[in-house]
Amino acid sequence: GIVREGDRLGRKLGFPTANLEVAPLKILPLGVFAVRVQTPQGRFGGMANVGYRPTVAGQTLRFEVHLFGFAGDLYGQELSVEFLTKLRGEMRFESLEALKAQLAQDAETARRLLGI
Repeated sequence: GIVREGDRLGRKLGFPTANLEVAPLKILPLGVFAVRVQTPQGRFGGMANVGYRPTVAGQTLRFEVHLFGFAGDLYGQELSVEFLTKLRGEMRFESLEALKAQLAQDAETARRLLGI
């Protein structure tokens, strides 16, 4: 999908994401996944979220990818995402701090599964 501008909330939580615009029929079940991502700059491991972001009262389905070890601007670029395994389902957290703590655990699990 093509990277589009999002709310930039991931940056504030320490997990910046690339929001991908894809056809709805290509979307997987809701949840958090360990992924490998091909970018114009190379291949990266990461984690992806497919969901509505209930913790922040999201209203639209989002497909967001956090790339481990990447720094830069991906807006307007095409990414290819390979889903490796589902880490957990979509959840609502009581606070952004609770969400941030879970994202840190998700990242640790994804890195271990990716061998990075």
